[in-house]
Amino acid sequence: MRIPKLTLPILVIAALVGGYFLRYAFTQPSTAVVLGEGGRARVECIVDGVKCKGTASLFTTHMLTTPGIHAIETFASDHRAVLSYDPDVITPEQIRAKIDAPVALDDSTHVAFFKCVSMDEPSDATETPTTP
Repeated sequence: MRIPKLTLPILVIAALVGGYFLRYAFTQPSTAVVLGEGGRARVECIVDGVKCKGTASLFTTHMLTTPGIHAIETFASDHRAVLSYDPDVITPEQIRAKIDAPVALDDSTHVAFFKCVSMDEPSDATETPTTP
Protein backbone atom coordinates (compact mmCIF):
# COMPACT_ATOMS: atom_id res chain seq x y z
CA MET A 1 0.00 0.00 0.00
CA ARG A 2 1.39 3.33 -1.02
CA ILE A 3 0.67 6.50 1.01
CA PRO A 4 0.68 9.81 -0.89
CA LYS A 5 3.62 12.09 -0.07
CA LEU A 6 1.47 14.92 1.26
CA THR A 7 -0.53 12.82 3.73
CA LEU A 8 1.94 13.06 6.62
CA PRO A 9 2.60 16.83 6.31
CA ILE A 10 -1.15 17.50 6.09
CA LEU A 11 -1.79 15.43 9.23
CA VAL A 12 1.00 17.24 11.12
CA ILE A 13 -0.34 20.66 10.08
CA ALA A 14 -3.90 19.65 11.04
CA ALA A 15 -2.69 18.48 14.48
CA LEU A 16 -0.79 21.75 15.06
CA VAL A 17 -3.73 23.91 14.01
CA GLY A 18 -6.14 21.81 16.09
CA GLY A 19 -3.85 22.03 19.13
CA TYR A 20 -3.58 25.81 18.73
CA PHE A 21 -7.35 26.25 18.81
CA LEU A 22 -7.85 23.69 21.60
CA ARG A 23 -5.60 25.68 23.94
CA TYR A 24 -8.31 28.34 24.16
CA ALA A 25 -10.68 25.78 25.66
CA PHE A 26 -8.20 25.08 28.46
CA THR A 27 -7.15 28.67 29.20
CA GLN A 28 -10.63 30.16 29.49
CA PRO A 29 -12.05 30.53 33.00
CA SER A 30 -14.13 27.62 34.25
CA THR A 31 -16.27 30.12 36.11
CA ALA A 32 -16.29 33.91 36.03
CA VAL A 33 -18.48 35.95 38.34
CA VAL A 34 -18.46 39.71 38.70
CA LEU A 35 -20.34 40.88 41.77
CA GLY A 36 -19.97 44.61 41.23
CA GLU A 37 -17.62 47.50 40.94
CA GLY A 38 -14.94 48.31 43.48
CA GLY A 39 -12.39 45.50 43.26
CA ARG A 40 -9.25 47.63 43.45
CA ALA A 41 -6.81 44.82 44.21
CA ARG A 42 -6.31 41.43 42.70
CA VAL A 43 -4.81 38.24 44.03
CA GLU A 44 -4.12 34.96 42.29
CA CYS A 45 -4.16 31.67 44.20
CA ILE A 46 -3.40 28.04 43.48
CA VAL A 47 -6.28 26.21 45.14
CA ASP A 48 -6.12 22.51 45.89
CA GLY A 49 -9.60 21.09 45.32
CA VAL A 50 -10.48 23.03 42.15
CA LYS A 51 -10.24 20.17 39.68
CA CYS A 52 -13.14 20.48 37.26
CA LYS A 53 -15.96 22.81 36.29
CA GLY A 54 -18.12 21.44 39.14
CA THR A 55 -15.54 22.06 41.86
CA ALA A 56 -14.77 25.46 40.30
CA SER A 57 -18.46 26.30 40.62
CA LEU A 58 -18.51 25.06 44.23
CA PHE A 59 -15.46 27.21 44.98
CA THR A 60 -17.17 30.25 43.46
CA THR A 61 -20.28 29.58 45.54
CA HIS A 62 -18.08 29.18 48.64
CA MET A 63 -16.45 32.59 48.06
CA LEU A 64 -19.50 34.39 46.70
CA THR A 65 -20.85 35.70 49.99
CA THR A 66 -17.51 36.96 51.29
CA PRO A 67 -17.70 40.72 51.91
CA GLY A 68 -15.16 42.66 49.87
CA ILE A 69 -14.84 40.12 47.05
CA HIS A 70 -15.94 41.75 43.79
CA ALA A 71 -14.97 39.23 41.10
CA ILE A 72 -13.98 35.57 41.01
CA GLU A 73 -12.46 33.67 38.11
CA THR A 74 -11.49 30.02 38.41
CA PHE A 75 -9.36 28.00 36.03
CA ALA A 76 -9.88 24.30 36.74
CA SER A 77 -7.23 23.21 34.24
CA ASP A 78 -4.46 24.67 36.38
CA HIS A 79 -6.20 24.78 39.81
CA ARG A 80 -6.06 28.58 39.85
CA ALA A 81 -8.39 31.27 41.15
CA VAL A 82 -8.17 35.01 40.54
CA LEU A 83 -10.04 37.22 42.99
CA SER A 84 -10.63 40.97 42.77
CA TYR A 85 -11.31 42.53 46.14
CA ASP A 86 -11.52 45.76 48.06
CA PRO A 87 -8.43 45.99 50.32
CA ASP A 88 -10.31 48.33 52.69
CA VAL A 89 -12.77 45.51 53.47
CA ILE A 90 -10.76 42.29 53.28
CA THR A 91 -7.06 41.36 53.36
CA PRO A 92 -5.29 38.60 51.43
CA GLU A 93 -4.84 36.70 54.72
CA GLN A 94 -8.61 36.79 55.30
CA ILE A 95 -9.17 35.59 51.73
CA ARG A 96 -6.79 32.68 52.36
CA ALA A 97 -8.62 31.85 55.61
CA LYS A 98 -11.95 31.88 53.78
CA ILE A 99 -10.60 29.57 51.06
CA ASP A 100 -9.31 27.13 53.71
CA ALA A 101 -12.55 27.31 55.75
CA PRO A 102 -14.85 24.27 55.67
CA VAL A 103 -17.67 24.31 53.13
CA ALA A 104 -21.22 23.86 54.44
CA LEU A 105 -22.98 21.01 52.63
CA ASP A 106 -26.71 20.47 52.14
CA ASP A 107 -26.83 17.87 54.95
CA SER A 108 -25.58 20.49 57.48
CA THR A 109 -22.09 18.99 57.64
CA HIS A 110 -18.93 20.94 56.97
CA VAL A 111 -16.00 19.64 54.92
CA ALA A 112 -12.62 21.30 54.34
CA PHE A 113 -12.78 20.96 50.58
CA PHE A 114 -10.36 23.66 49.38
CA LYS A 115 -6.87 24.63 50.44
CA CYS A 116 -4.93 27.66 49.26
CA VAL A 117 -1.57 26.17 48.29
CA SER A 118 0.03 29.43 47.21
CA MET A 119 -0.98 33.04 46.82
CA ASP A 120 0.74 35.65 44.67
CA GLU A 121 1.44 39.12 45.94
CA PRO A 122 -1.64 41.32 45.62
CA SER A 123 -1.63 43.57 42.58
CA ASP A 124 -3.66 46.43 41.24
CA ALA A 125 -6.88 45.14 39.69
CA THR A 126 -6.57 47.57 36.79
CA GLU A 127 -3.47 45.74 35.53
CA THR A 128 -4.09 43.44 32.64
CA PRO A 129 -3.89 39.85 33.85
CA THR A 130 -1.44 37.56 32.11
CA THR A 131 -2.71 34.34 30.66
CA PRO A 132 -0.54 31.27 30.86
